[in-house]
Amino acid sequence: MANRLCTAQFMRVCIANLLLFISLYMLFPVIPLEMSQRLGLSIADTGKLFLVLTAGMLVVGPFSAYIVDAYKRKHVCILSSLGLIGATIGYYFVDNYSMLLALCAVQGMFVGLATMAGVTLAIDITHTNKRSYGNLTFSWMVRLGMLSGVALGVWLYQWYSFEIFLIVSVVAGLLGNLFLFTLYVPFRAPIVTSLCSTDRFLLLRAWVPAINLMIIAFIPGLFVPIFHHYTCGVIFLGYELPFFAFVVLGFPLALILYRLFFTNDKSFLAISVGLIFIIFATLFHEIALSAFPPLLLGLGLGLVAPEFLLVFVKLSHHCQRGTANTSHFLAWSIGISSGIALACHLQANNQIDALPLYASIASLVAFVFFLLITYPYFKSKRVR
Repeated sequence: MANRLCTAQFMRVCIANLLLFISLYMLFPVIPLEMSQRLGLSIADTGKLFLVLTAGMLVVGPFSAYIVDAYKRKHVCILSSLGLIGATIGYYFVDNYSMLLALCAVQGMFVGLATMAGVTLAIDITHTNKRSYGNLTFSWMVRLGMLSGVALGVWLYQWYSFEIFLIVSVVAGLLGNLFLFTLYVPFRAPIVTSLCSTDRFLLLRAWVPAINLMIIAFIPGLFVPIFHHYTCGVIFLGYELPFFAFVVLGFPLALILYRLFFTNDKSFLAISVGLIFIIFATLFHEIALSAFPPLLLGLGLGLVAPEFLLVFVKLSHHCQRGTANTSHFLAWSIGISSGIALACHLQANNQIDALPLYASIASLVAFVFFLLITYPYFKSKRVR
């Protein structure tokens, strides 16, 4: 195994998961509105679907370590990704609320398995000395896929039919699977794992930063649904672009900023600055159709999310990097889903104008929580 990070095999895993999360997160801004129109449901009811999807991830989590050890990890990842694509196709045929809830629960289970298997594969094909950086890179690509998927979903739904929208989502998922099919994974002897455990699922020592990360992820979740103008249109150089297109642009800017100013274990400073960016992004949201707030939000998230993963990793014991990564992802998913659910509830009750206020409050709470609770806890409990 090469003693470097950017091997061909590692990049295949990263690109596969980038495409997988583009395929998945394309659905997030569109499904509440589309399903409410097709099935005659309230927006509040369809917003709850994302909580059901997250519940599916949590249900399968305790069994994921056993599944990955009992069967080949590459095969688990491929089959889970195909199951996720199948669930996406199912949105075209769904015709009642019960079927929709079941579909979201099944999709959540496949997302949980695919994510856990992808994290495990990324660690398996990375040299021991590079695994912390591998975790960061993998997580960065996943986060980029999430935000890019939201932006792409908003844009496609404005210009094309729901059928074309689903086709693009399925094609993105299938392309991701092609990268997985070509992946070479070194043989790993099976490990005896109990049927139900927290291994590769929950890092219990990280419960405090997990709560903090949920609050942070809740903020972009508020802006995901397509029915309010913050998501649908930002005027830039005479063109109208999706809000999340500028959030995505903030990510590489955050990487440049981090390389220049936040090296040598400066997690506290990077997270603090990132949260301040997020606070200003939410406070300036009243500047309608401006590129500045979403760019600032992306810049803040680009600083905060990777550093929070390092916090999770540094709280983990030996051989728990995969568990730290999965726990980080679950906390993020819970926050995003909760934000979407609240946004849908506000829309259903004609209170969508209060959304920036909720985002501002959440950003301030996240900042104070980090300064007074998360960072002191991290300093006292870190093991790396």
